[in-house]
Amino acid sequence: MRYGQKKIPPAFYLLVFAYLSYCLLFTPNFFVSIPIALFPMIIFRLLWVDGTPNIVFWGMMMQWLPITVHLFYCNIVQITLMEYFSNTVLPTEFINLAVLLSAIGLLFFSLGIFYALRKYKPKEPIAQSADAYSTIKIIRLYAIVSFIVLSSSALIWSLGSFTQYVFYFFYIKWGFFLIAFYFAHKMGKESAKFLYLIIAVEFILGLVSYFASAFLFVVFFSALGLIALRPKLTVKSYFFLLLAGACVFHLSVLWTSIKGDYRGFISQGVVGAQAATTGVGESLSKMQDLLSTVDNAKYNEAIYTTIDRAGCIQLFSATLSYVPAVIPHENGKIYMEAVQHYLVPRFLNPNKAVLDDSKHTNQYTGLSFTTAEGGASFSLGYIADAYIDFGPVYMFPLLFVFGYLFGITYKYLYDKSPNEVWSWILTGPYFLLLNINGADTKKALGPLLIYFLTVAILRKQMIKRVDPLMRK
Repeated sequence: MRYGQKKIPPAFYLLVFAYLSYCLLFTPNFFVSIPIALFPMIIFRLLWVDGTPNIVFWGMMMQWLPITVHLFYCNIVQITLMEYFSNTVLPTEFINLAVLLSAIGLLFFSLGIFYALRKYKPKEPIAQSADAYSTIKIIRLYAIVSFIVLSSSALIWSLGSFTQYVFYFFYIKWGFFLIAFYFAHKMGKESAKFLYLIIAVEFILGLVSYFASAFLFVVFFSALGLIALRPKLTVKSYFFLLLAGACVFHLSVLWTSIKGDYRGFISQGVVGAQAATTGVGESLSKMQDLLSTVDNAKYNEAIYTTIDRAGCIQLFSATLSYVPAVIPHENGKIYMEAVQHYLVPRFLNPNKAVLDDSKHTNQYTGLSFTTAEGGASFSLGYIADAYIDFGPVYMFPLLFVFGYLFGITYKYLYDKSPNEVWSWILTGPYFLLLNINGADTKKALGPLLIYFLTVAILRKQMIKRVDPLMRK
């Protein structure tokens, strides 16, 4: 099967019809809900390929969530988006337009990916090449890779300008996780307990770390592994997806409700510290104490905070109010600066600006968010940047090209993989690389370029040396 050949299951049509019927009958957001509801169905048709982890599809769904989360909540409580944001300082007159432009922008980004992948030649299914590999060796290798990444997490920040290259290259760990998960369940179920032990340790260590993403990554890639084991979507699959989504949201809300107090405890009150200074047992005990204090009031407050942190349309709406009413469109300046930022090394451009999302946001919204100097970061997102550069029409061809860049780099690594096992390893991190909605253009482009270039350079030697370690 190739990209664009997957038929949309009837259940998908029924879900979309049921949701839009509900929006028409019970909410004031019917028209703005239409493109949001249709997007998953369209990219499913374009980007789903049976028998694979469908990294690109799920990466785009992660981009879809930030532009939908506020709208979904408003539809549940049956209020408008303007009502939801009525008690904030953010201008809301263009909030529905921000949702519409974001949805269309994501569609053009997805079309760019599809255009790059439309002629890809699928390799033999992973099950056919799996007989040559040892499940226990793959799991052991993943354990080693995970240990290296974890143990060097503090060291890499001392590498200066090389830090980001090592950091993003380490994303490849999640490619090894995918094949370890697949092999443990398909080829050697007796080894699954060993993998579950590793996952449990990673989850706990992530849980007691400073950032929530440390344990959420484990949850996300475990879900991707389970989905890869069930390539055909059934009623049971839809139920699993809804249940998994509800669990992730619940965990996110609980984390949000205790995050401030918990981070203050594990950093020992050191201002600006972003690392745990307490032991695992001590941290877990403190987390348990804090979770026991979460009542209905705290939980409900954390729901609002989680939704606001996950969403990205409110700042785009503020941008629509400010550009071009106060300052003109930039005619490509933002995207060009993003490209130059990574193509021109700092020794050739000593005056290269330090990335400050809040400063960029303040410039194009007229607002006054705390900047990087104050330890805060508020991002507009690459879609809003495309609007600032070229306006509400010509932004879409730019987003198509941006998506094409992601697609062509993905295809290159896929084509250069010797088999499906290595294609999963090398392209698995694109789930993280594609999760960029809400990230400014420089931060959306940088991880992709760094990961792709480092893997493209090291690929041959890595496969030559690592592949024998996984074979029987």
